[in-house]
Amino acid sequence: MKRLSISIFITIVIILVLFTQISLKDLYILLRNIDPLWAILGSASYLLAILFQAVRFKRLLYSKDIPISELFRISILYNLSNMALPSKLGEPSYPYLLNKISGLPITEGLASLIASRVYDLLIILLIFLFASIGFQGFFKINFSIIILLVCLLIGLTLLIFFYMSSLLVLLSDLLGKISKWIRTKNSKPFQWAKRKIHEMAEDFYAIKARGTFFSVTLTSLATWIMVVWAFYAFLKGFGIEISFLKVAFGSTVSLIASSLPISGLGNWGTLEVGWTVGFVMVGLSKEKAITTGFGVHIVVFILCAMIGIVSWITLNLPVGKQER
Repeated sequence: MKRLSISIFITIVIILVLFTQISLKDLYILLRNIDPLWAILGSASYLLAILFQAVRFKRLLYSKDIPISELFRISILYNLSNMALPSKLGEPSYPYLLNKISGLPITEGLASLIASRVYDLLIILLIFLFASIGFQGFFKINFSIIILLVCLLIGLTLLIFFYMSSLLVLLSDLLGKISKWIRTKNSKPFQWAKRKIHEMAEDFYAIKARGTFFSVTLTSLATWIMVVWAFYAFLKGFGIEISFLKVAFGSTVSLIASSLPISGLGNWGTLEVGWTVGFVMVGLSKEKAITTGFGVHIVVFILCAMIGIVSWITLNLPVGKQER
């Protein structure tokens, strides 16, 4: 409850601050005048991004062959949860839905989710790196330092990912030792956590053993190219003349900002702050950057909500399936 209150407070404060720079009328006019053709193209691109995301999940999951149509609908509900729930609480919806709908173990869902997020981070950093080459003048420090920092972050992420199984085994062993140090009646939660972490370590090992690095990297790249193109199409629909490269740079800044652990209700407000920073850097006025940030976020949310309702209705939700 406290976490929810903090998230709501952060969201309200950020949105109120942003709306001191624009008016609701500006946002209403922007949404009302959107070009229908560009809106359809942007929506189709965003749904393609979710489809590629579902294909990536299919390549990561190993214990059961889940139909891509089912994974697509689960991915839609997962994305909708991330836009509606506070402080990253939408993330667990993916392994939960996999368990309830497809009968997969919670730990396998978590392992595949963490793996997919690692790929997301790598691709976003690479897109940011290549897009920022054209905007070196915006950085106050030497651009070679930016390249070095991004490369170090990519290298660290890869190192952690490839040794994730070993790290989880070490954590599981540590919890086992802690459970022996405390009284028996208090050790059950540690034993349960130890067992689940060990299972997830096995899941990570199985995911790596599949050898799907190349195909998962390609689907991750396709996912984020479609996301950026969707943003480009929505901006064109709003009447903003801007190059694809500038959209790639500005949107990756907002995506990096929205991935920070401190966030509001469904990234509302935090994403707009990152969007504003990124697009002001590429030449948009502060007012247009804030307004289009809210406009794109609202359009994507409406799209996911509409498709999410259809997905929820069409999915068969068996009651008896539980985690292992």
